[in-house]
Amino acid sequence: MLERLAARCVLLTQRIAFVGVAGMLFIAFSTIADVLLRWLFSAPIGGMGEVTSMALAVAVSACLPAGAAEGVNLTVDLLGARVAAKTVARLKLFGALVLLVFYALLAWRIGEYARSLQARDAVTVYLNIPTAPFMWTVAAFLASATLVQALVLARETRSAVLLFALIAAAAAAGFALHWGFEPLARLARSAPGATSLLVVVAVWLLLALYVPLAAALGLLGLLCAALTIGAGPAASVLGNETMQFLASAQVAVVPMFLMMGSFAVVAGMAEDIYDLAQALFAQLRGGLALATIAGCGGFGAVTGSSLATVATIGRVALPEMTARGYSPAFASGCVAAGGTLGALVPPSIPLIFYAFLTETSIGALFIAAVLPAVIAIALYMIAIVVHVRLVPGAAPARAARTDWPAVGRAARKAWGALALFAAVLGGIYGGVFTETEAAAVGAAGAFLFALARGRMSRAGIAQVMGETTATTAMLYLIIFGVLTFSFAMGVTGLPQRMTGFFHELHWQPLAVLLLLLAVYIALGCVMDSNTVMFVTIPIVTPLVLAMGYDLVWWGIVNLVVLETGLITPPFGIHLFVLKSIGGADVPLSSVYRGVLPFVAADLVKLALLILFPALALWLPSTMSR
Repeated sequence: MLERLAARCVLLTQRIAFVGVAGMLFIAFSTIADVLLRWLFSAPIGGMGEVTSMALAVAVSACLPAGAAEGVNLTVDLLGARVAAKTVARLKLFGALVLLVFYALLAWRIGEYARSLQARDAVTVYLNIPTAPFMWTVAAFLASATLVQALVLARETRSAVLLFALIAAAAAAGFALHWGFEPLARLARSAPGATSLLVVVAVWLLLALYVPLAAALGLLGLLCAALTIGAGPAASVLGNETMQFLASAQVAVVPMFLMMGSFAVVAGMAEDIYDLAQALFAQLRGGLALATIAGCGGFGAVTGSSLATVATIGRVALPEMTARGYSPAFASGCVAAGGTLGALVPPSIPLIFYAFLTETSIGALFIAAVLPAVIAIALYMIAIVVHVRLVPGAAPARAARTDWPAVGRAARKAWGALALFAAVLGGIYGGVFTETEAAAVGAAGAFLFALARGRMSRAGIAQVMGETTATTAMLYLIIFGVLTFSFAMGVTGLPQRMTGFFHELHWQPLAVLLLLLAVYIALGCVMDSNTVMFVTIPIVTPLVLAMGYDLVWWGIVNLVVLETGLITPPFGIHLFVLKSIGGADVPLSSVYRGVLPFVAADLVKLALLILFPALALWLPSTMSR
C-alpha cells in the first residue's frame, strides 16, 4: 500500500511542480516583454517586480513536494565504503527523519509569517496586492512536502517497529532538549565561542551520518540561535529569513539559469559547441583534447554547473577520444579538468549563491569570472600541449590540415549557443538589463532555440521540467538552512573571534589566506564545492573582509580553489564521475595520472589570481552601472 501511495504521490507532486516550472518560464517571457516595452516605448509594465517576486515564491515552493517525493537531497558519502550497507541504510533513515523535522518547522514558521501578514492586512507597495494569500500558498506547499517526507520515511523503513523506534528517539531527544534547555542556554550564553565551534563540528558530524545538508545547517543553526537569543526569536528568524529570501526579486536568477542549462542540453548545444571546437583544433597534435577543453568552456557558458558539464561533455568526448587513439588516462584527465570550467565560466550557479550569502553583486561576479575563465582555458591548453610532447603515447599524431568548410558548418550549428552567451553576459556588462532580466533572456532564448530545432518533444519537456524541479528543490532547501545557520554564526560572534584570533597571531594576511586555501582544497577533495561553500562562507567571509580583501575577488578565488579540489586525487568528485562514465576498463589510478597536469595548471591559475587581483577586478570596474 505504501509503495502504491508513494508512486501516486510522485506523479501528483511532479504535476504540481510542472505547473510551477511552467510558471517560471512564463515569468521569464513576461520579464522580456517588460524589458522590450521599457526599451522601445519607455513604458515598462507597472508593478512587474512585485508580481514577479510573489509569483516566483509560489512557483519555487511548488517544486518542494516533488523534491521530497523523489528524495532529492545533497548528502555527503564519507562512510559508504567503510561501514556495512545495512548501517548506511539506517543512517539514511535517520537523515530522512531529521529532514522531516526541518520541513515541519519550515511549514510552521512560514504559516506563522503568513498569519502575521494577514493580521496586519499587508499589501505590496505599488499595486497594493495582499501578500498573505501568496505566503499561505507557500506554507501549504511546505506542509505538503512535510507530509510527503513522512510518507517517504514510512515507506523506506519497511518496518513499523523501526519507524516507531526512530520517532521515539526523536521525541526523546526533543523532551531532553526541552527539559534541559535553560541550563544549556545559560551555558551557551556564557561561552558563545565554544558553542559556535561545537555547532560547526556537529554540522560536519551530521553530514558524515548522511543527514542532508539543508537539515544539518537549518536545525543546528536554529538550535544555536535558540540557545543564544531564545527559542521564540530564533524560530521567527527561520520563517522571516526564508520568506524574505523567497520574495526577493533577485532569486529568479537561480531557476531561470537552471532552465537555461536544461533547455541548452535538450537543444543539443553541447554537441554543437564540441563539434565547433573539434573542427578548429583537429589539425593540432592533441587537438581533440584541446577541443574538449574548449567545448567544456563553451558548454559551461550555458549551464553554470561543473558536474553537469563533466557528465555531459564526458559522454560525448570520452568515446571519441579513446576511439581516436588517446590514452584513457589522458582523456579522463581532460574531461575532469574541463568540467571545472562549467562553474567558472559565467553564468555560474555557485557564484549566484556566493552573491546571496555575501550580498555581493551577481553581475560583478559574473564579469569578474571572465578573465580567470579565459586564463583557465589557456593554462589547460598549455598543459595539453606540453603533456603530448613529453608523453607521445598520450595522443595520436597530428591530423590533416584544417577543413575550413567544416569549421563554417560547425560555426553555423553553434551560433545559437554563442549568441545566447553573448546576449546574457554582454547585456549584464553593458548595463542593458539586470541579472534577473539576463536570466530571463537566457531561459527564454534556450527554450526558443530548442523549440525551433524541434527538440521540445514530450520527453524533452519532461527532462527540462524534471531537472529544474529537482535542482530547484534541492538548492532552495539548502539556502533556507544556510540562512538560519549564517544568522546563528553571526549572533555567536564566531567570525569576529576568528578575526581576532588571527590578529593576535600577527600573521600576514597572505599567510592566513594560504592556510584557508589549503583547507578549501582539502575539503573540495571529499565533497561537492556547493557543500563546502554553504558551510564555510558564513564563517570565513568576515575574516577575509577584515583582512582587507575584496569580496568579488574572494568569490572568484574561493570558487577556483574549490573546483581545484574537485579534480585533486585521491578523493576529487570529478574523478569518480569520470570513472563511472569511462567504465570499468579505466582504472582509477589512470584517472589520477591523467588529471595531474591539470591540477598543476590550476595551482598556477590560483597563484596568478592571488598575486594579481586585477585579473578578477579590472573588468567589473569597467562595467556600465
